[in-house]
Amino acid sequence: MQSAVHEEIRKNAAEFGIAIDDRIDGWLAVRDPVDFRRAELEIAALCREFADATTAAVLKGIVTNAELQAEASLAAHLGGKFRHGGRREVGVTLLGGSDVRVTVEYVKPNRIGRPGRRRKVGQRGKGGVGFYPVLAALGIWFGVTPALGGEVCRQVADSDSVRAGRAALARRGIDLGHKRTLRVVNKYSGRAVAQRGQWLEQVCNDPPVRGVLRDKRVVIATDGGRLRERLADPRGRRRTETRHRRYDAPWREPKLLTIYVIDDEGTISDSFQPVYDGTLGDADAIFDMLAGYLKALGVHEARELILLGDGAKWIWDRAAKLAERLGLDAAKQLTQVIDWCHVVGVLHEIAAVPADWSEKQKQSWLRRAKNRLHAGKIDELLKFIDNLAVEPHAKEVSEHRDYFVRNAARMQYAAFEAAKIPTGSGAIESAVRRIVNMRLKSNGMFWLEVNAEGMLLLRSYLKSGYLDTLIDWSLAAAIPWWGPLTESHIPSTPLDLRTAAE
Repeated sequence: MQSAVHEEIRKNAAEFGIAIDDRIDGWLAVRDPVDFRRAELEIAALCREFADATTAAVLKGIVTNAELQAEASLAAHLGGKFRHGGRREVGVTLLGGSDVRVTVEYVKPNRIGRPGRRRKVGQRGKGGVGFYPVLAALGIWFGVTPALGGEVCRQVADSDSVRAGRAALARRGIDLGHKRTLRVVNKYSGRAVAQRGQWLEQVCNDPPVRGVLRDKRVVIATDGGRLRERLADPRGRRRTETRHRRYDAPWREPKLLTIYVIDDEGTISDSFQPVYDGTLGDADAIFDMLAGYLKALGVHEARELILLGDGAKWIWDRAAKLAERLGLDAAKQLTQVIDWCHVVGVLHEIAAVPADWSEKQKQSWLRRAKNRLHAGKIDELLKFIDNLAVEPHAKEVSEHRDYFVRNAARMQYAAFEAAKIPTGSGAIESAVRRIVNMRLKSNGMFWLEVNAEGMLLLRSYLKSGYLDTLIDWSLAAAIPWWGPLTESHIPSTPLDLRTAAE
């Protein structure tokens, strides 16, 4: 078989050489930028064709290996969950956009001894779906190779829409069509979301391990964004043109987290690649994710943990519990800081209450209030605020007073600056803009919850630089029955974390 593959590749190389020979004189005759650009694109297209032809030959050589077929089939049948479903011809799209057809074994859910109601036409039974063991062992799912699946996910996540992502892919000869592109992205991301959830849950239940945060100054932050969710509304008739029913589009608040490391001067350190992630879940869900990531990174060995955020109560009400879950003493090892700009914004709201104040009076009051705030003299600031709490403005001013009482310990800005602790939540604010606003919040864009969760994961890992590792890890986690995955080059986590001992 190897000799046949070698011969096929040599044949492809010969055809590639002939194609080059037929065109090289024309390329050498180019004398203007437009023609040279077209020549370069033509050369790239020929190289893609040759690359796909070589990949197709290699793939056929792998899947027809009798030993591999037997090993993959045996591994997939372990546990009795699946049974032989015959050999089927299946199409696979390669990285360059070409298609190749291979014949491989198919396994399907084992319903023997577990009779149940027959599924309806077009629907899967409770037993789930079948798959191709040999292709799964190579990471080929949903009709695309792992390299193509990863590129489609990356391009669609990095673009502002599916259409823009498809246009960028088409420049490389890849056109899966709108529906198939969406299917690949949603399948890949949906599976990764489920796997990430299982991993974080397992991490939270496992004992602490040494990680990359040992002896580091660690900053964590969380905040919410906005997107429109698409909820089916069964009322009314379907539209004649699209056959779609009407739907509701309420606002949802996706919550994001970030984890990064600062040096002794309070500057973000290049020694650790920041982590981003998000969910459409509630406040408890994002703090569960924070706990899982921090535990996986070995935060119990960190020198210092700093929690940054705005004044949202849902953040600070869970801070102490987070420290407890991580085995930290909240009073000694956790520093809580409210973003300076958010607090100053509250002072501006207070200064705007007296309608008879001139702009000069407002600025004078704000200057003195900010001086007290920066010095951490919250008691004096409260008295300063109370002086404005007189009729008819007493209620409006008093509504803000509790904000400063509740967060006095989180507003010691002079002390924070002296300790080189950041006082701004710009990292998480920027993450919300780049991950949510620039991709999931466009006009006329509405999301099913499951698809929004998947896009949040892809965008978060893309912007933090971990997307390739996430895809490799997800492909490996999808086939736990495959023995060769024990090799060391397979990522053990979606972040591919290194130990602090390195």
